Amino acid sequence: MKSSHLLPSIQTLAFLSLAALASTQTFAADSGFNSTDKSFLENAYQDGLAEVKMGEMALAKTASADVKAFSQHMVTDHGKANGDLKTLADSKKVAVASEPSMTAKAKAKMADAKSGADFDKAYAAEMVNDHKKAIELFENASQKAGDPEVKAFATKTLPTLKMHLSMAEELQGKVGK
Repeated sequence: MKSSHLLPSIQTLAFLSLAALASTQTFAADSGFNSTDKSFLENAYQDGLAEVKMGEMALAKTASADVKAFSQHMVTDHGKANGDLKTLADSKKVAVASEPSMTAKAKAKMADAKSGADFDKAYAAEMVNDHKKAIELFENASQKAGDPEVKAFATKTLPTLKMHLSMAEELQGKVGK
């Protein structure tokens, strides 16, 4: 007999739960925020962490003034972009990694095993490759992001990444391939 009294309450709770879920999904759709935007924030932040770590390593390892100047740009520019990106991710309730990806760590370990001119060449080559990938990631987000703030961040950051690629290619020309 008691279970029949619970049935309307269970139905009411189920209805309210579905209504809450529907309103959350409607909000996400209205805001334009989607899993692609979330993935961009996560990947861009983690890649930025890797750029800073590699830049710090280069500052510590190289004797080349050109490599030092370039790597200082990476630490400064990517550090600032990461701060802005973290603020954006937090505002969208997207958790970002606190360290570079396993792939980035493996690349860093391989680079760290090198020294002198071999390190400089490996670092320059990695920076060219990383910035080509970053530009592709940011161009895609600047064109296709559903969230206007994500799109604006990607669009605003793109010229700096293109400048970094140009600088990395110039560095690679100086230190060799």
